Amino acid sequence: MCRRLQARFLLGLLLSQTCTAFQIHRTATSHRHRIHHASDTSLHASTMFPGGGMFPGSNREGSSPFDVSSGLIAQLAVMALKLRLARQTDVSCDVISNPFDLMRGRVGPVTVSGQGWASAKGLTCRSLEAQVESCELDVQKVFTDQKLRLTVPAEGKAVITLNAQDFSNFITHPLMAPPKAKGDEQQDGAITFIKEGTRIEPSNGGSVHFHSDYNGQRWKCMLKGTDKNGQRASIGVAPLDKPLDDSWKPAARLLSQSLSEFFNKMVFELDGTYLSFRDMSVATDVASDPSVTLFLDIRVKKFPSKGLDF
Repeated sequence: MCRRLQARFLLGLLLSQTCTAFQIHRTATSHRHRIHHASDTSLHASTMFPGGGMFPGSNREGSSPFDVSSGLIAQLAVMALKLRLARQTDVSCDVISNPFDLMRGRVGPVTVSGQGWASAKGLTCRSLEAQVESCELDVQKVFTDQKLRLTVPAEGKAVITLNAQDFSNFITHPLMAPPKAKGDEQQDGAITFIKEGTRIEPSNGGSVHFHSDYNGQRWKCMLKGTDKNGQRASIGVAPLDKPLDDSWKPAARLLSQSLSEFFNKMVFELDGTYLSFRDMSVATDVASDPSVTLFLDIRVKKFPSKGLDF
């Protein structure tokens, strides 16, 4: 009986130590992979371990066979973005994972950032950073086809910085369908954004000025961020070449309300990626090339198709 009790005690102690070591190893092997591509440099991958040091493709003590696959995910994301852009000056992807979650196809947070992006149809930005907290992938597709396929939609936040030309390109892009003025019983309510005349004004809290056509008249529009009433985007309007007298006030009121609601409820879809407006801010200390920063919610149902023309 004493020998049986002693054997059970030793077995229990061994299992306890094994579980403790397993947990320590799991914590120690959580790591980050960052893939960076600039237009004038070659693509490279690096593995950064909590203990310090960068070891491309390393399988030294402290790493695991799954290190390469999380780096592969970051590399595939960068290459996919590069193929879909007409030009860029920087594309980076930062993937944080541990091998235990990775075996189930889960990584995160995942951060994509870049500068000087431009699409074939003229959608541009100065800089962009988007992060999703968790990303669940079809691991089989990653290894066999080297493709990123989501099994669950990924959600997060994005920050995009635009200069005046970028903002003009955005509101006049073919994928941006302008709103119709609600409650317009005299006209069809059609509103058209105009490419020319956009500027960013850093003074007085910052605002974006652009032009639109509505009700047979060209209007100057001023977009500002969150106001004292908590409205995230508010747009004031006035006729471009006429005083805002009583005859134009009803149309001005409809246009202002319709444009403000449009930006506050805006959802910009890019082949399975949905960007919705949260807020904006204008850099008030930049005089040479003023910029506006858009704060967006992002929901990714699938990665944009390889042949996407945007």
